[in-house]
Amino acid sequence: MSQKVRIGDKLVEKGYISREQLERALKLQNGTGKRIGEILIEQGIITPELLTSVLTELLDIENISLTRSNINPDVIKLIPENICRRYKIFPFKVEGNKLLMAMADPQDRQAMQDAKRISGLDIIPYIATMGQVNQAIEIFYSNADLDKALKEYSDSGVLKEESILEDDINSAPIVRLVHNILETAVRMKASDIHIERDGDFMRIRFRVDGILSEYMKMNSRPYKAVISRVKIMAGLNISEKRLPQDGRIFLNVDNRSIDYRVSTMPTSKDEKVVMRVLDRTTFMVSKEKLGLNKKNIQVYDELLENPYGLILVVGPTGSGKTTTLYAMLNQLNSIEKNILTIEDPVEYELDGINQSQINYKAGLDFANALRAFLRQDPDIIMVGEIRDLDTAQIGIRAALTGHLVLSTLHSNTAVSAISRLLDMKVDSFLITSALTGVVSQRLVRKVCENCKISYLAEEGEKKALNYPLDKELILYKGSGCDKCNYTGYKGRTGVYEILKITKSVRDLINRGATEADIQKKAEELGMETMRKDATIKVINGETTIEEMLRVTFITD
Repeated sequence: MSQKVRIGDKLVEKGYISREQLERALKLQNGTGKRIGEILIEQGIITPELLTSVLTELLDIENISLTRSNINPDVIKLIPENICRRYKIFPFKVEGNKLLMAMADPQDRQAMQDAKRISGLDIIPYIATMGQVNQAIEIFYSNADLDKALKEYSDSGVLKEESILEDDINSAPIVRLVHNILETAVRMKASDIHIERDGDFMRIRFRVDGILSEYMKMNSRPYKAVISRVKIMAGLNISEKRLPQDGRIFLNVDNRSIDYRVSTMPTSKDEKVVMRVLDRTTFMVSKEKLGLNKKNIQVYDELLENPYGLILVVGPTGSGKTTTLYAMLNQLNSIEKNILTIEDPVEYELDGINQSQINYKAGLDFANALRAFLRQDPDIIMVGEIRDLDTAQIGIRAALTGHLVLSTLHSNTAVSAISRLLDMKVDSFLITSALTGVVSQRLVRKVCENCKISYLAEEGEKKALNYPLDKELILYKGSGCDKCNYTGYKGRTGVYEILKITKSVRDLINRGATEADIQKKAEELGMETMRKDATIKVINGETTIEEMLRVTFITD
């Protein structure tokens, strides 16, 4: 009997899977070259952690959790990155003439033989999940490549501070340095890259889960060459240093198509570069993954079921408005509907949807695009942002003539979006006739599931959560680990309030009621505030009270 079947039998014996599930997995496995455990994980029948646990028991091999504390960065030089990726292995320590190696599949004898031949050491296998192995490869081999590029640059002696030659910009060390910065940002799931000069130093910062932090600080000597290299990749003019420039870089990182939106800005110290990182493979999410609770999903669906009207998504920059708009479009998309969008820029290309991009130089702005859209027999129109009265009026006119219009607006709350439109001089009767709903949102960081710990809430925390002081409350936070870069947070989710424009709300708007009066009526009619949504997420252990206080406030 083969080892593969033994693992399957063990899973059946333990009651983790049924015999029928095993048989189906074996059929799927045929001809793929994959292990049975991998097939079962892909099918969602078992988790990687469960497979690791069963393998540990079956093979009597120790399990290892790969963390910075038990990984010697120098050891990875013993096995090339391509070998580690091929076999899903990761060398983490040397003891005498033995190489300790984490393996997603410790039964892979070919992997052990090749590792022994390459390293010249005896291999001691440890079991780790495939996710852990892949993550270790991404982080540690990327850092090793970056260190190598920096050393090559330092050793090369090219480039004086005052003079940049084309050969210097395109030299191998500079090319590798820039590519490693771009690739590492993707692997760390950064949304933005900041490259800036600070005195004698060049600083690289990444924004991860909404928080900007320093990734690397080094001598400023290669700064001008790095900036020029980025400009060349983005198709910008490297000699223009007095004016801001915008461009794009497209790279394939780990078989993913990545779009970097490049922005340069002259400063008193030197040019600064910021790059927005758009991973097209992870941009689209369903409404459930946005973070909407059941009640808000119901209101959200009711808004999208309207055949016409204006729906606004509001919040500050970086609050996830575009992601929500795309989730809406994804839900509405069908062959029976003609959907048109005007965006600045197009962040993700959607199948079956006609997307246009703002081009101010050519005279194509939001208002002009909207006028043209009305001659294109549209069913649904998405406008990236309502910035002025002209765009607002045309969008409202479209909503009043049988079209569903989706757009964004900068305002702090759902109710304040109405005030924002009034400030633009949009007539109140037009707002009440066209506007059907407003989705207001923020993003909070999620507690890292890998290092999540519980603790008893203190009195001040209970007060902030409006929780009875005489009752015990258990809250959660992350203690910090490798997976979350010791922040205690990993990933983000949304907190929302959705205002449905009912007859009562319309009457208040037409009477010129204050924001406070409209807010009070909306809450009486069942609208959950963002603070309440965030409170629920804190109590449920999804986020922390610090995150709640960071992004939400109490509405009077």
